[in-house]
Amino acid sequence: MEEQVLNYLNMTDEQKEKALMGLKGIGFYPAYGKEKTMKRIMDKTAAGKLPQFYFAFREEQLIGYMFIIGDTQKYRAFPWLAVSNADELPMRVTRTFMETGIAAWRNAGHDNMADFFQRQLTDYENGIGHRPEDLCR
Repeated sequence: MEEQVLNYLNMTDEQKEKALMGLKGIGFYPAYGKEKTMKRIMDKTAAGKLPQFYFAFREEQLIGYMFIIGDTQKYRAFPWLAVSNADELPMRVTRTFMETGIAAWRNAGHDNMADFFQRQLTDYENGIGHRPEDLCR
């Protein structure tokens, strides 16, 4: 099976709907509001700026998410610098997510967060903090 990692900005309306409706099924709940609140925030994103929202699909099913927020004060639904389920995905997807996150942080001028993501990826690659492959989604 092949996975596809997509930026919310590049997704079809149908993919966006599937992603938003599928988040609860893989363990993500916004800190405030529901799908409509998240959609309003995600619909305002712009290329090259934070926040950025990424989703992983296997065939048509949502299996992963990575949200690079950057501003913990501005978005009540997402009061984190970043949130994802990269630790429970197959390493090939985790690597894609983390490398995407590293690039997003660097492009936004947050080298310290990019370095953090790089260290986290290295840990995951060495089996630290990442599920064994046979227990991944």
